[in-house]
Amino acid sequence: MTDTSAETSILTEDSTDQRLLNAAERLFAERGVDAVSLRAIMAAAGTNVASVHYHFGSKERLIEALLDRYLDQIEKRRFALLDVAETARTLRAIAEAIVTPLSEIAEEGSTAWLSTLGKLLISGHPALIPMSVSFQPQAARLQELILRLRPDATLPSIRFGVTHAVTLTCVVLGDIAHTNRLMSLSGTYLDDGQMNAQLIDMVTAILAGPPDES
Repeated sequence: MTDTSAETSILTEDSTDQRLLNAAERLFAERGVDAVSLRAIMAAAGTNVASVHYHFGSKERLIEALLDRYLDQIEKRRFALLDVAETARTLRAIAEAIVTPLSEIAEEGSTAWLSTLGKLLISGHPALIPMSVSFQPQAARLQELILRLRPDATLPSIRFGVTHAVTLTCVVLGDIAHTNRLMSLSGTYLDDGQMNAQLIDMVTAILAGPPDES
C-alpha cells in the first residue's frame, strides 16, 4: 500500500523549498542580498517563521542553494561550447561560451537569478566563495583556451578579463529593461538577440586584452 501521507509531506516540503528560493531570488534581485531579511523572504513565500531554518539552516545556506540552482546547467552548456571554441580557435567562440549559457538562463525567465549573481559579483560578496570553488574547472578551461590564442598574456590579465566578462553579462542580462532605458536616451532599442550579440562583441573585446602598442 502506498504511503500517501509520506508522499504528500515530500511534495509539500519540495513546494516550500521552491517558494522560499523563488521569493529570495526575487527580493535579492530587487534589493540586494544584505538588505533582505529572512522574515521578509518567509513573508513573501507565505511560509511560517521557522521554514528557512528547517529547510536550509541559515540565510547563508539559502543563498548557497539559490546560487546552485543553475550551476550544473551552466557548466554542462559552457563545457560543450568550449569544446566548439577549441576547434574554432577564436576569442569570439570563447566569448560565446561565456555569454550563451547565461543568456539561455535569461530566456527561461530567470533574470532575477542573474541579477542577484551580478550584484554579488560587483560587491565581491563572501556568499560567492562556495560558488567560486565550483567555477574553478570552467575558469581553468577558459584560461587554457585564451592562453593558446594570447600566449604572451599574463594570468592576472586573463583572470581579470574573465571575471569582468561574466560580471558584465550577468548585470546586463539580469535587467535588460534597464539597459534599454539607458539606450533609449540615444534613441536606440535592442531586442534580446541584438543584446546577446552586443554582449558577445563586448566580451570578445575584453578577452582580447589591451591593443598591441608596439
